[in-house]
Formats: sequence, structure tokens, C-alpha cells
Amino acid sequence: MAAIFALCVCMSACGAGRGHGRATPSPIPGADLVRGRLVYERECSACHGVRGAGGGIGPSLVDQARRKSFAQVQEIVLDPAAPMPKLYPSRMTKGQVRDVSAYVESL
Repeated sequence: MAAIFALCVCMSACGAGRGHGRATPSPIPGADLVRGRLVYERECSACHGVRGAGGGIGPSLVDQARRKSFAQVQEIVLDPAAPMPKLYPSRMTKGQVRDVSAYVESL
């Protein structure tokens, strides 16, 4: 019985923090990095590359946090300059903009 209990405790601890259906916190209040990554993969990766490494069309977003604040990144997503497409509000919600902006800041 004690061995079963220990196994259950170990299995619970191993899965902690992996975001199994739960929000993944970010340094940006209210933002979720897992949701941001999913939005990024769907809407941004074709131009900015996998994990922001650059995709030939859009620039690399790696270390974006060193160059721009979260508010600046969010403003770019909300009202981009051409050739970046305007995805808000037609394809992204305000929450998705916050999440993807936080994800970009994390790259």
C-alpha cells in the first residue's frame, strides 16, 4: 500500500508544471505562453520562422525582449506596418494578441 501511495505521489510530481490543459503563466499579467505559442505557430511562424528564428519573409524575433518592450510588441501586433498582415481583430482576439506578444517576448 505504501509503495502504491509513493508511486502516485511521484507521478503527480513528475507531471506538475507541464501545463496539462492549464494556463502557463508568463511574466506579463494575464498572458499565457502556451496559448501564445499556439497562436504564433498558426499566425506568425510562416513569416517569422519556427520559434522566431526568422523565416525569410519576416525578421527574427529571437531576443525581441532586448529590443522592444512588451507594450511595443503588442502595439506592432495590434497595428502592424506593411508587409506584416493586420490580424487583429479579424483573426486574433485581444487576449490572443496579449498571449502571442508575451510569447514573442519569451523567445
